[in-house]
Amino acid sequence: MTFRHSITRSIIAALAYASLAVATATAVTPFVVEKEAGSGKDPVSLAALQTTGNLGALFATVLRQDLANSGWFEVAGGRYGAGIEVSGTAAQQGGDSLATRVRVRWNGGSFDWGDTTAGIREARWQAHRLSDEMTRRIKGCAGIAATRIAFVEKESRGGRICICDSDGYALQKFPSEPVSPLSPAFTPDGSTIYYTSFIRGYACIYGVATSGGRRSPLANFTGLNTGGAVSPDGRLVAAILSHPGNPELFVINTATRRAIRQTHTPRGAEASPCWSPDGNRIAYVSDESGTPQVYVMDSESKRSTRVSSRGSQNVAPSWGEGGRIAYCSKQGNYKIVVYDPADGSQTIVSPESGDWEDPSWAPDGRHIVASRSDGRASSLWVIDTMGDPPVRLSLPAGDWRAPDWSKAMR
Repeated sequence: MTFRHSITRSIIAALAYASLAVATATAVTPFVVEKEAGSGKDPVSLAALQTTGNLGALFATVLRQDLANSGWFEVAGGRYGAGIEVSGTAAQQGGDSLATRVRVRWNGGSFDWGDTTAGIREARWQAHRLSDEMTRRIKGCAGIAATRIAFVEKESRGGRICICDSDGYALQKFPSEPVSPLSPAFTPDGSTIYYTSFIRGYACIYGVATSGGRRSPLANFTGLNTGGAVSPDGRLVAAILSHPGNPELFVINTATRRAIRQTHTPRGAEASPCWSPDGNRIAYVSDESGTPQVYVMDSESKRSTRVSSRGSQNVAPSWGEGGRIAYCSKQGNYKIVVYDPADGSQTIVSPESGDWEDPSWAPDGRHIVASRSDGRASSLWVIDTMGDPPVRLSLPAGDWRAPDWSKAMR
């Protein structure tokens, strides 16, 4: 089946109303990209953090895991004398209330942090936010713990859009649809998800609030309407429309709903648009050269440059901070490749086993969430492009795919 008729394996499955058996993925092999995994981490001690109740213990457990998942810290086994010390209290009060009063000290300074919340999820969010604050103040980097990930749950018949926290907890499911939806994408402020739905029997782009509610159509032109990537300023949506006769890249004004054509490839088909962080360029996929490849278009001049060079299929680009583009490349199995415009390098960052697809950059510009398939079902994993082993999201058994990492903090 050619790219012109398939665009991506996800769209093939949706158009064919295919069903996949639900199974759990096998373990993956750790890998090294740029540095030895575990090197260069700042030791953190939680020995002086006093906890009471189940919520206090949960807060400490989640904080420890968040710091480890950030890639910048190593919790020093409860020992005093680490370079960074977290002290204070995380106390459960009055049933399901958690009050935290914490001080973080390190050679470069200190800060106080605290909050009072109710419930398990808010206790987890307290830990997420503290981890991100430590990352920001100590390392000068964006954190990823207090963010969310949108994705698709493929069901035996159809599927649905889902959202979870950055570690896979607090799973939120939207209503099921008879054909599995495609390509969920957050708006920059994280308030809305755009995705491709077949609820009307053909591909249409809808938006739905992350808090829930009714979906509303964004693009409902004759023919194929897919994509739905929102520009960083929230004013434009890049989408693929086929009403000219074949799938072409368009930009839709969210206020006027006017669609402006960007590509003219009568012998090619476009797919999977995404914006650069500065909003001046769009990466997308086209098979105008005969095989699907990743291109970058300057949104003002409309000039495109091909950036992928290896693999028989290169699809699903995601643009991260620092200008690097991650995409899925078929090189034997499906792999996640990172293109760096600084030197033109194209580095495989996924392990050898399994098929890795649908990459999406975290807001820290270091981590990527991607789906991994063992030939049956897909699971979601976070890849550290600096070398730490990938971490599987803590989702229940199921078939999870097409993740998108929100760039907005809660």
